[in-house]
Amino acid sequence: MKRIISACLEQTNRFESEEEFSAFISSMNRNQIKYKITSKEAQPDGSVIAGVKRQYNHYDTGSYLD
Repeated sequence: MKRIISACLEQTNRFESEEEFSAFISSMNRNQIKYKITSKEAQPDGSVIAGVKRQYNHYDTGSYLD
């Protein structure tokens, strides 16, 4: 039987506004999800593109977020 030792998701997300990005971060903090912002770029139209590494289903993140 296999067991997951550690897991992490790497995402690139586009948010319509800085407020939406802040709400996303607040949600992860509220749900105690470990994360790391790898990049954040404001776009001319007011949107935000952000790279995020985040914990998957509360599994251990190992060295992914170091």
